[in-house]
Amino acid sequence: PPPPGKRWGERKIMEKQRIEVRKKGTRYGEPGELVEVITRKAWFESIGNFSPMFCRYHGKRMLVKSMEGDLSDPFRRDMWYLASLYIEI
Repeated sequence: PPPPGKRWGERKIMEKQRIEVRKKGTRYGEPGELVEVITRKAWFESIGNFSPMFCRYHGKRMLVKSMEGDLSDPFRRDMWYLASLYIEI
């Protein structure tokens, strides 16, 4: 069962984050050219043992990534991952 006060599949919304919007890179895992910088409220969604971060961009739900490492693994990420957030379009 979920912890007290929580429900299954509940989203955890964060305060507004600075997120770079980048074009897809030519190599896997490397972001491309910077398009713009946005400020959005991002949220984590629990999917099994992972909790990827999402935000809205032009009405679409986008997966937020970090240049520091994988954001979806809650056991490995730390506060430094929030310094280099980006989405790919």
